[in-house]
Amino acid sequence: MSFLGAIFRPIFEVLAGLIAFYFGLVHSYALAIALLTVTVMIFLSPLTIISTRSMLQMQSLQPKIKELQKKYGKDRQGMAQAQQALFKENKVSPASGCLPMLLQFPLLIVMYDVIRGLANTVGTHHTPSPKYIGHTTLLYKDLVASGGVMHSLGIDLSVSATSHKGPFIDAIPYFLMVLLAVGLQFLQSWQITSKNPSAAKANPSALLIQRYTPLIFGVIYIGIPSGVNLYFIVSGLFRVIQQEVMWRHDPVLRAHSQGAKEAKLLSEKAVLESSEPKDWVSKVRPPAAGPTKNVPAKSENGANRSSNGIKGGSIKRDNLSNRANGRSHGSSQRPVGGKAGPNRKRRSPS
Repeated sequence: MSFLGAIFRPIFEVLAGLIAFYFGLVHSYALAIALLTVTVMIFLSPLTIISTRSMLQMQSLQPKIKELQKKYGKDRQGMAQAQQALFKENKVSPASGCLPMLLQFPLLIVMYDVIRGLANTVGTHHTPSPKYIGHTTLLYKDLVASGGVMHSLGIDLSVSATSHKGPFIDAIPYFLMVLLAVGLQFLQSWQITSKNPSAAKANPSALLIQRYTPLIFGVIYIGIPSGVNLYFIVSGLFRVIQQEVMWRHDPVLRAHSQGAKEAKLLSEKAVLESSEPKDWVSKVRPPAAGPTKNVPAKSENGANRSSNGIKGGSIKRDNLSNRANGRSHGSSQRPVGGKAGPNRKRRSPS
């Protein structure tokens, strides 16, 4: 056994003993691993709460960190001292926000070795020899009877997506478990960034790390036993529900969320107020009346309008005079006594 194996062996035995205990209650490998996961997540809940609070506080400090970067420029020592003073003033530890991510690596190693140890076989005939659990437990007896195969949910939880032997269609459930585990990690990071999007955008490098870290884990998930993937699926679902409950009932997170909403509304209001008054004044308030200088187009238009007005008046007067002359001229030429005019037919004498 390696040096690390000797150090972690007590943890292996505790987790394998919990799986054996839960298997004796539910008689299902999947349910036993799920119950073990819930137990571990409850045990880690205080650290999860602390890390979530610290992560959000770090996001809220990003605008101030940006200001310090502009202020100190290339002075790394001054920047580091000012940043440490800022963290100390706000009682924030950058390392505490990374605890959930850091804890996943040792748990990944432990769960991988526990699942592999339960499905352990020895000799050329691959005789089952489960590790880390007592020989009198129901889990040990069931693993020996099944030949080291952990059948549950229609798959073998001791097999990974890449080590599965058989047609590809039979390996689809294994890959679906990998996608589900990665998707839940994306959902966890989205929950954090959606509560304070402005602060998250202020630190694009941290945002990129949160987005691409689940993809790195996805590469790892493909080559580990499906029982370990089941552990991360249940833990991811547990953490999503836990974070939602924290947002609703934790006073610190509720105050942070409310402050982020108010800051967003104030920024949107400031943008609207800076853009609307100019457009509003130009549309509502008419231009001030007064003498214009150096505006030939307007003077020419004014002259054209006045000339058109004079011409129009003279045309109207000419039309009125012509009508009057026409009436007088017509009345003088009309024959008296009902004689026919030039356009009427004359009756022939009888």
